[in-house]
Amino acid sequence: MGRFLIFSPLTLFLLLVQAGAESSINQTDPRVVVVVDTVEVVADRPEPLETLSTFATVHLVEASVGGVETVADVIEDGVGVHVRRYGGIGAYSTASIRASSPGQVEIYLDGVPLRSGQWGVVSLADLPLDGLERIEVYRSGAPIRFGTAGIGGLINLVSRSPGNGRLLGSVSAGSYDTWKIDLLRSGTIGEFGYVLSYHHLRSRGDYEYLDRHGTPENPDDDEVVTRSNNAFKQTDLLARVTIPSLSGWRVELAGDWFRKESGIPGIENVQTESVGYEVRRDIARVSAASPSLLDGGVDLTLGAFYQRRRDLFFNPENEVGFHRSDTDNTTRVYGGNALATFRWYAVRQMLSLFGEVRWERFVPKDENPAIGTGFTRTRRTETLSFEDRFVAPGDRLELLVGYRFQEAVDNFAGPEPIGGPPVPLDEPHRATFAGRSFGARLHLHPRVVLKANHTRYGRFPTMLELFGASGYVEGNSGLTPERGATTDAGITIRSADGSGFFEAVLFRAERENLVVFLQNSQRTVKAQNLESALVHGVELSARHVWESGLELAAGYTLGNARNTGPSPTYHGKRLPYEPEHDLFVKTALDLGWVELRHEYHYQSGAYRDRANLPENMSPPSSVHDVGAVIDVVPGLVSLNLEVRNVTDEQIVDVEGYPLPGRTFFVTLLVESVSNAE
Repeated sequence: MGRFLIFSPLTLFLLLVQAGAESSINQTDPRVVVVVDTVEVVADRPEPLETLSTFATVHLVEASVGGVETVADVIEDGVGVHVRRYGGIGAYSTASIRASSPGQVEIYLDGVPLRSGQWGVVSLADLPLDGLERIEVYRSGAPIRFGTAGIGGLINLVSRSPGNGRLLGSVSAGSYDTWKIDLLRSGTIGEFGYVLSYHHLRSRGDYEYLDRHGTPENPDDDEVVTRSNNAFKQTDLLARVTIPSLSGWRVELAGDWFRKESGIPGIENVQTESVGYEVRRDIARVSAASPSLLDGGVDLTLGAFYQRRRDLFFNPENEVGFHRSDTDNTTRVYGGNALATFRWYAVRQMLSLFGEVRWERFVPKDENPAIGTGFTRTRRTETLSFEDRFVAPGDRLELLVGYRFQEAVDNFAGPEPIGGPPVPLDEPHRATFAGRSFGARLHLHPRVVLKANHTRYGRFPTMLELFGASGYVEGNSGLTPERGATTDAGITIRSADGSGFFEAVLFRAERENLVVFLQNSQRTVKAQNLESALVHGVELSARHVWESGLELAAGYTLGNARNTGPSPTYHGKRLPYEPEHDLFVKTALDLGWVELRHEYHYQSGAYRDRANLPENMSPPSSVHDVGAVIDVVPGLVSLNLEVRNVTDEQIVDVEGYPLPGRTFFVTLLVESVSNAE
């Protein structure tokens, strides 16, 4: 296991106070949820063309009032999003958007895809937060600049912009020996803009929970125990550099380096002692935006990215699975894309063309000689899409039509060998998908907007589903892409002074050819295209800030997610882990020298199995969090106090994985902001 660098609180404080004379604290709340339209500004042009937004939530992230938070903590405050947690802070967690499976949600970091073609799921706990400026959650379709739209929605993490001289850092401490350190520096050197962000988080995770000993219907054998083998530590370093003008092109270089070591504690009644894993992820990105061509009518953006990821899993005592494991799997992803935008101002039309090629290599390796190193599995994914947008005179009506084509080629075809590990065959496995999108936005009033969208999506089977894995997953080369369509319509009303908004959305999502793992023998499972689902519901969100400093924000999702597959056992049953009601309410009061806040999150019960057995229904949960941000030295030093799960609710989100009860955190933050270097 590697070692991680930690700065002492004293060193951190001295570094930051050095530039404190001209500093001021930015008091933007990190949990603010705003609903915005994606706007493309055309400089020095009358009647600029705006891009037609789908329904999206933008979460603004501000470390100046942040505490010990993760990406999961932020996005679950938005409508349509459900986070599935497998433990406390740092534990594996996934996102579901409008009752999608976690593998159907695309996740990007500054436009770089993070979802692996091998595993298909991204853990929210492994994503940076304090180096971010905002998190964009697209619930119905995504802008054309992304290579994949996402059958289950898309989450884009946007890092902080270079420039804007800023120096900040924070030290956090809390329950279960939790520590967090963050440093951020941004500014300019000549014409170059830069931002550097360092993040380190660790915890023992030894919280107490109620162990039901596998018999939830019998409370007589329940006892309170301590979570073991649950410690972790993770470090993230993010950097961005911009070159404002290189022969008229604006060039940006970016990188992200992430390391994490963690124990895997097992389920509540069968804890492990020595199982663990390690993640090492490196990302590099370069992008170039052209100057306006043909008198401002054409823009061109080019991009290239690279990701290398190592996943190490340790199971020396055979505590999980069927055999001892010591795996070291490596994934490499290379890609390049281009976006061309053509504008015809005379007819108020904008055409966008996007193309991307992505190569992925996955090399499995297990130190167990009975398994050894598997063959290198490769995938090439090609995307070609276009969008045509029209803005009617007067800017009241906007229309969109789009088309997206994707093809994935894998170096594997069936049938698979019986009794042995998967091997490559002569003919590659090919899968294609084509989908259309339509959208409209009508401005009934300067502050009232109606929007409607319809989009078809696809998801290629993962290489795990296609190729299988030695010992427990049998491959299935006959799998076809999952397909889906989302239709939604809604209204957004904003206040005249910009202090508040209200949005109501009706949505319907149909998903077909869904891949599920079925028991294939006593010890193996096999993926099959057997299921379909229908999800429909309502999303309501609102926020208002009064001059007195009082803020009220709320979001409510009513969802009906049902299995519509052919099996009479599951047809008509609710999808597992998807609550019908999800409510979030935040109240904050800014008194100048202190800001007080209270957050309430309610979720109704949800079934934990496809058959909807009554004994597998989770109880509803009600969680209260309170906090305060105190200006210790106005304009320089602030103190953030947090108490989560105030009522000490005993919650099991995913069956077998208990969440922590009442938790305390305190954060000391020092920040300096200047307009010039």
